[in-house]
Parts: sequence; C-alpha cells; structure tokens
Amino acid sequence: MMKKTSISKLGFMVLMAIGLTSCATGSGFNTGSPNQTLVGDVPNRLIQDGAIRVGVVLPLDTKYGKIVKNALELAVIDNKGAKILMIIENSSSIGPRAAARKVIAKGAEVILGPITGSAVRVVGVEANIVGIPVIAFSQDRTVAGNGVYLQTFLREKEIDAVVAYAASRGFTRFASLTPKSGFGSVIAAAFRSAAGRHGTLVAAGTYTRLRTDASKTQFIADVKGFAAQAKSANANALLLPEGPNVNKNIIKVLESAGYTASGVKFLGTSLWNKSTTRSIAKLSGGWFANADANRLNRFNSRYASLFGNTPTTERAALAYDALSLVATLGRNGTIGNRFTQQAITRAGGYGGVLGHYNYSAGGISNYALNVMQVGSGGFSTVGTAGVAGN
Repeated sequence: MMKKTSISKLGFMVLMAIGLTSCATGSGFNTGSPNQTLVGDVPNRLIQDGAIRVGVVLPLDTKYGKIVKNALELAVIDNKGAKILMIIENSSSIGPRAAARKVIAKGAEVILGPITGSAVRVVGVEANIVGIPVIAFSQDRTVAGNGVYLQTFLREKEIDAVVAYAASRGFTRFASLTPKSGFGSVIAAAFRSAAGRHGTLVAAGTYTRLRTDASKTQFIADVKGFAAQAKSANANALLLPEGPNVNKNIIKVLESAGYTASGVKFLGTSLWNKSTTRSIAKLSGGWFANADANRLNRFNSRYASLFGNTPTTERAALAYDALSLVATLGRNGTIGNRFTQQAITRAGGYGGVLGHYNYSAGGISNYALNVMQVGSGGFSTVGTAGVAGN
C-alpha cells in the first residue's frame, strides 16, 4: 500500500491556489505520493462546482517528468482564478496506458503529458476512445493530430528561422555538423531542406558523441574529416546544433585540424541558450533561433526561486504554457465543451510565458521565434520569425 505523506509547502500553495484546502484531509489528497499528486478520488462536490479536471500523465521517476510536474504546479499557482483540479499519475511505475486510464476514470477533461513520442501515442489512443484531448510535450511530430496536440518547439522550425535569417544577411553556403543520433538525423534533414530553399548545402558531416575513450577517438576523427570537407567547400555558415559543452569540444578539434572558420558564421538551435555559450569565443556573433531567450531565462529564474534549481529543459516553460492554456479555456467554456479542437486552435492564439503562439489544426504549437545573437554580455534579438503554420 502506498504510504501517505504530509502536504509539502509548495503543495499547500497549489491547494490554496485552486481553492481545495478544505478537501486536503480525508478526501484522498496526497501531495507526497509519487504516483498521484494533489488528488486521489475526485470529490463529487468539485465536479459539481465546475472544477477544471486536468489529467496529468508523466514519468515522475525521471528528471524531465519531475521538472514538468513542478512547472505545472507553478502554473496552477499563477492561474488561481481558475478552479483547477490536477489528477496526476506516474507512468514510470504503471505505464502510460494504465496511467491514462486512471486519470480518465477520475473524470479528466483533458490530459497533459506525457513526454516521449511512444508514450504520447499510447495515451492518445486511450483519450481518443472517450473523446478528450491530449496536450503532450514530445518533439515527435508524427504523434500529433486526432486529438493529440504537441506543446513544443520543433527544431525544424528553429532551423528554418535561423537559416532564412543567415541567407538574408548574405550567408548562403551552408554546412552542418550533427551528432550520430535520432536528434542529429532530424536536424540534418531539416537543415538540408532549409539550406536548399535559402541557399546551397555545400558540406554535411556527422560525429560520434563523446561517451568512452573509444568514442572520443572516433569523435576526433569524425570532426577532423568534416573540417577538411568544409574548408574545401568554402562554407560561410556552419550549423552546430548541440549545446555549449559539445560545441566547445568540436571547435577545439576543428582548430587543431587547421580549420579556423575565418569568415564563417556559426548557427545553432535553442540548445545554445546557456550562459556558457557566451564564453566560447568562436561563437561570438553567432545566431540561433529561440522563442525568446530572455523571457525563457526570466521564467527559469522564477522556477528556480521556488524549486531551488534551474530547469534543464525548455519543457518546463512549455508545460507552464499548456496549463495556462487549459486554465484560459476552462474559465470561458462549459463542462464537456471546454477543450474542443475549435477552442484549442482558436485564431487569436495565446499569450504564453515565452511569447505569443497558436495551434494549427495539425496539432502542433507555433511559437513566434526570435533570432538571437551571441555576445559576451548576453544574447540580443536581431531578427524575428512570426507565428507560422505547419
């Protein structure tokens, strides 16, 4: 049997925010439970009072699952005008299908989560049976649609935005160096497509990620091989999609191979949005696309002030926006008709913590993107790419 624990300080704040403190004892509430946070059985009184019943399916035994849950709780606090009842199940322990069935059985009108594409697909099937939508946090666009919505930044959109901006500034001979991984394959394909639309892809390389001594040897060989290719191709814009720790190592190897990248503009993704990017001299003046790096950093600071650490994933801000969307629609709609496709994809979109966004009929969120420039003192906005369809 699951052991019940006392309500945490933050849990109490959430309960206060949603007006449920009177139900915290004797009604199944258990903020300390890893499987189910804030609510057990849904009190009939709350359903009758029109509470917005939000099912949450997350892998709470994982780092990302915990971060997303924290962000949802923060959003509940900030949306205290809405009567939000969170029904949280841990897919790490019972699996996404069972977790989805549990929150549905407890009256969820909408499901937030999960995170991985495979889990989203399973939860989407269960939700579709009863006709309720899912707002998930995966970057796998193939799972969107048929009642499943993705609150996400698609890397493909970031790539297109930064490539288009580079081309508008005269950088049209593109090269990319991407990891040998699923992420790398997605980025490479998106970059190849964007480069073809805005210029010419003159060089493309891949590298083995650093994990062991053997992989280090292969990593060096991969990057050196690419250096020769990029130099002979006379590329003037080079994409390095990963974060600063990886990019620092790549640049060291490029320079050791005699590739100084003189006159080359470095391009990146939102993974560059870390303070350590600014300490890499070669990346100074480089560009990357992000919803709004400065707004994201402000959100992260607020998150850290409550939870004691900065979220290591942008999914925290995305989860916050998803819960806020639910609160907005829940206030304005009637039970059973609050979260229709027409409502979720409303033309005016939403004002998110990361800026304005909307949902396409295809089920993917479209955030207005900024092109950010790296400087020693911070990131500055040099261009914009408005909200676009899919």
